[in-house]
Amino acid sequence: MESFSERKSDDTEASIANDIDDKALIVDGASAGHKTKWTTVEFVATADLRAEEATDKPADGAYAWMVIFACFISLMLSIGINDAYGVYQQHYQLTEFPEATTAVISWIGTVQFLIMSVGGVLSGFLCEHFDTRVLNAVGAVIMGIAFIGGSFCTSVGQLMVTQGLLYGLGASFPFVAGTSIPSQWFKRRQGLATGIALSGSGVGGMWMTSATSALIDSLGRPWAMRVTGIVSMIAVLAVSPWMRVRLVPHRGERIIDWTLVKDLRFCLFMAAMVFAIAAYFGPFYQMPSYSVVVLHKSESWGSNMDTLMNGLSVVGRLAVGMLADITGPLNLLVANTALAAFGLLVFWVPFDTVGTLITVTLVFGFAIGGIVSVIPVVAAHVFGLARLPSIMGLLFISYFVGGLLGVPPMSALLDGVGHRTDYTSSIWYMAMLPVCSLLFLLAMRFTISRKLRVKV
Repeated sequence: MESFSERKSDDTEASIANDIDDKALIVDGASAGHKTKWTTVEFVATADLRAEEATDKPADGAYAWMVIFACFISLMLSIGINDAYGVYQQHYQLTEFPEATTAVISWIGTVQFLIMSVGGVLSGFLCEHFDTRVLNAVGAVIMGIAFIGGSFCTSVGQLMVTQGLLYGLGASFPFVAGTSIPSQWFKRRQGLATGIALSGSGVGGMWMTSATSALIDSLGRPWAMRVTGIVSMIAVLAVSPWMRVRLVPHRGERIIDWTLVKDLRFCLFMAAMVFAIAAYFGPFYQMPSYSVVVLHKSESWGSNMDTLMNGLSVVGRLAVGMLADITGPLNLLVANTALAAFGLLVFWVPFDTVGTLITVTLVFGFAIGGIVSVIPVVAAHVFGLARLPSIMGLLFISYFVGGLLGVPPMSALLDGVGHRTDYTSSIWYMAMLPVCSLLFLLAMRFTISRKLRVKV
């Protein structure tokens, strides 16, 4: 196979490079005989060209893998706990607060993610100007205090403040650092490294779901929260010394790069993320109670569905991470979003059997894992590495909106239309969210290049 590289200044694909901060577009191609020709679209951000090294540690080295491990642990606890909220939702709904509506109870987990997203906007900018190791440690302490404090709460309102608001604020620091740092430390195998780091959230969600269910059954909800708070605080503190960035923006860079907002690709990307994140939490929050109410399974069986879905999300994160380096991260994001929509529309909407629910769990778990793992890689690939923390911070605005459009409307539909027993309207709403995300991603993909055989 022969390789060649060329700059296409007059190509229609190159014209989009002028939209944002003097980005240059480079198109690489490879041909095998005369049968096929694939091109690779690469973007070079001016901010990356002016970026400063924050450490003398080299990219792709042994230290870089230590950073990946630290990100893995930080995300395993911060996002894993959030992913395991479905167990608390089931416990609150069926046991501790049966008089409260599903919509009200779901706001505990929703506030948790919303504050994590809002805090992520601030955290993204702080990570570019302050030591991320210190910020990660501060987040760990706040996370621990939030869950220990929540263990003494006796009302939904109190839990919204502790388990929701305070925990979300603390988790925003490892959330931003863990998702944005990995791509900076690798020039080769960037997708794989990021996929490994972000698989931590899936691993955390998997074992945290089972552990939380077991702790609640054996020790009660208060002690389950105390153990979770202590373990998460100690573990995230332990890895904080390795949570450091490799590149920082030049001192002359603006605090907020508003040119991103003027870039059509970025606007389409943000819109797609609104609906992708809105779709993310619905199955995690509603499958446990759906298993009990509709399929007449035990509470532990319902929790196992969340565990299984988190397990498949780990596989999805790793598989997409490896494939992203081969086929292009944006192409993989489009494919996985289509798979998520397919799983919900084909297997969950028309059926209410144990077999189809397990199928949905497997398909959606794999797809959603691939989606969340490749988002930072797409952002780094298209919009630049040096400013990735603040870019991810801006993307968290769409995460915030997605959080509002996700679980609260689903829960309201379950209460108002389904009377807490008929999940049909809620599932239909859930299924249309990845469809909307897919439409915006396709628009972004064809804005960059209308050719199908292009690695983007």
